[in-house]
Amino acid sequence: MFLSIFSRIGIIFIVLLVGILTRRFRVLTKETTDGLCRIAIEVTLPFLYFYTLSTSLNRQLFFSILTLPLFALVLTFVSFLLSWLVSLRLKLTSQQRRSFMFLVTFPNYGFLAIPLVFALFGQEGLVRVFVFNLGITFLYWTLGVAILRGPAKGARIFKSLANNAMAALILGLIVGITSFRLPQFILETSRLIGDATIPLALIVVGSILAQRDSRKPVPFKAVSTLVFCRLLLMPALAILFINVFGGLPRMLAVIIVLQAAMPSASTAPILTKRFGGDTELAASGVFFTTLFSIITVPLFISLALR
Repeated sequence: MFLSIFSRIGIIFIVLLVGILTRRFRVLTKETTDGLCRIAIEVTLPFLYFYTLSTSLNRQLFFSILTLPLFALVLTFVSFLLSWLVSLRLKLTSQQRRSFMFLVTFPNYGFLAIPLVFALFGQEGLVRVFVFNLGITFLYWTLGVAILRGPAKGARIFKSLANNAMAALILGLIVGITSFRLPQFILETSRLIGDATIPLALIVVGSILAQRDSRKPVPFKAVSTLVFCRLLLMPALAILFINVFGGLPRMLAVIIVLQAAMPSASTAPILTKRFGGDTELAASGVFFTTLFSIITVPLFISLALR
């Protein structure tokens, strides 16, 4: 089972390697990577959200998986509480603490989770992971921004929710639940643009990982603690969580564990630069959690599939 899952995930990491090499050989620069990241987040991903939800979701399915955003909220708040408690035990500056808490709290729920779920379950899995992402996307743009900014007015934080991905999620949900029939050319256009998301996102993640300056020392204690919390403790708690509740369909249980097992959000260095925090710690955290997730993700998915 482990080798079967590892081989599927291996394809994902090969595309990641392509992203790393394009940056190392200067096909991509920091500026072009930032531009591609914006295209993925603000253009192709919203189209993928909209197409998948509007064509694969219906009212009955939506209400049968409505617990997924609630699970996302619970797991995110647990990881936030964990990050806060652990950060108090580490000798970190204020900026490092904010970055550490963000890295522990928010996994790579989009750029890596989406291709992995698609590799395991196809289009049927994508619908469920997008509904799961409703909860975590809401917290990403509210709690996540608040962590990085520090004390901030609620109005400023909630303005972050006004983004293309959130709009596409809501619009796709409305179309799917109401079974509203859209013209075929709109759906085909959405599919064509949305299909670019997965390879583009993986190349962007690879390029972001390659941005880390290898000459700069790694804050070992903070990064090793992050790897333990993000890649081992959180998925272990997720497995305990689904066993306590029990009765969850296999696919839903695997998606919950997979999301909990994801490395830190690959957009963390970009968000820390925009809202505050330590960008070097963010880059190191994303690099090392993604690196070690090559082993830990197949392991925890295998455990969830048993």
